[in-house]
Amino acid sequence: MSHAPPIMRTDESSSQSEQSETRVTTLELFFDLAFVFNFTQLARVLSHDMTLRGLLQVLLIFWMLWWMYGGYAWLTNHLPPHKKRHRLLLLLGMASFLIVGLATPHAFNGDGVAFGIGYLMIVSVHAALFAFSGPSAARNMLHIAPFHTVGALLIIWAGFLDAPMTYVCWSGALLLEVIAPFITGVSGFELKPGHFVERHGLLMIIALGDSFLALGVGTEGGQAGFSVVITAVLIFVIPACLWWVYFDESEKAKRAERALERQDTVQRSRMALAAFFYAHVPMLLGLILIAAAIKKTIAHPYDELATAPSLALAGGVAFYLAGIAWFHGILKIGPQRFHLAAALLATAAVPVGHRVAAVGEVAVLGLLIIGALFIEHRWTRRMGHTCL
Repeated sequence: MSHAPPIMRTDESSSQSEQSETRVTTLELFFDLAFVFNFTQLARVLSHDMTLRGLLQVLLIFWMLWWMYGGYAWLTNHLPPHKKRHRLLLLLGMASFLIVGLATPHAFNGDGVAFGIGYLMIVSVHAALFAFSGPSAARNMLHIAPFHTVGALLIIWAGFLDAPMTYVCWSGALLLEVIAPFITGVSGFELKPGHFVERHGLLMIIALGDSFLALGVGTEGGQAGFSVVITAVLIFVIPACLWWVYFDESEKAKRAERALERQDTVQRSRMALAAFFYAHVPMLLGLILIAAAIKKTIAHPYDELATAPSLALAGGVAFYLAGIAWFHGILKIGPQRFHLAAALLATAAVPVGHRVAAVGEVAVLGLLIIGALFIEHRWTRRMGHTCL
């Protein structure tokens, strides 16, 4: 019995096909917009309650949401949403994130059950989509899904309890997510580096844009007087420079992609988990802290900042820079010591905001990030884009 020969593609068409397969779809970008809505809500929670309790609540909610965002990023990397049923399920996942976002401001006080139900929908849709993604990935998801489901049920149960048991249940759910990859591993997933790097880059752009939303919310619809405009321009320097630190005009994205491509399948997955999940945690938390502090800064720029927002603003910049250093170290794509030094120096801006004026702290932090960028740029040119 004869078999028809396979249709051979030219190198050009093969390259074009591979490029199209690794591009982030518009639906994924739409999904990320829904996810970042939760960031806006977390910044709102923190700006209203800048206490250790408020910070703890933000940390618990953030970790659960960021973990599942990572799950969806791995999912669409493995199974692009091209088919109608995949798109419909992904849209249902977006709706679930919307439910969670709406419940976030009162997740520990009245809306815990709604948050838990939304989270259960998120993990259920995630598992259902992985069922369509091939036997290897589906098998791996069967090992991970119980951790997600039990975590969601713990959050629902926490909604019926009072503190401190509420926090115990949330901590248990978080612990399940932390230990899941160590027990199940990540070897069952084939990672496409180009898509993965681009997806997280687009997410960071949207998250950085949340700082601009914070500027508008912070003015509370008041008149844009001279002092507010000047302060807004100074504040703009911070997210603009943080964008540059992460992207460096797309050069770092290219280096990150090449770093992943050099690894074998198992090591690539482990490196991706370390760099694009764990190392992004301080960066994203830093942006939430900055957005929360901006709302307190923009309204009265020449007044002294209270201790909490002053710490949040400087701490947010420090967290972000420390995360960048960690990110560079994992992928070997850039220097670490300059960003670590800048992260430590950022704490020196706190007395400026607390004792002098909010706008003074903003200016100091902006100059600090610009200095770190300048030194990194000179180092990169001298070293020829290689890491220490």
